[in-house]
Amino acid sequence: MKHEPNINSLLRNTKIADAFRRWLCEDGDTLVAAADLLGGPNWARRASTVVTCARNGGDLHTHRQTLARLAKLLRLEFVDDLSRPEAARFVALHPDDPRATDAMVCADAVLKGRRALEALWLAGIPGHGHGEEVQ
Repeated sequence: MKHEPNINSLLRNTKIADAFRRWLCEDGDTLVAAADLLGGPNWARRASTVVTCARNGGDLHTHRQTLARLAKLLRLEFVDDLSRPEAARFVALHPDDPRATDAMVCADAVLKGRRALEALWLAGIPGHGHGEEVQ
């Protein structure tokens, strides 16, 4: 049985996705810094790719796996295994460091934005993620 998307849900997710794209365009450097802080240079490059896509008006759908992985990094899902470099980076981070607060803000933004984008993609909204505004 196919689920028919609710128009209010689609509009809400569109607003969230548009806000996420704006956030990536305006504050994407914070995301790159948080990814670097918690994961290192390879994670920073991944985040930078997503930010560049948003700033260039690209389709964020092409980066859905990267967004999913960044969400996991920012939610500290990789720190359970102490042999992972992400765990060592997290342990070295002082909770009062303002960069830790920035990383928490990024975690929330990426989680909400990715969920909204995923809902739109699953609803078959083609091309959303190219920066179009829905009124």
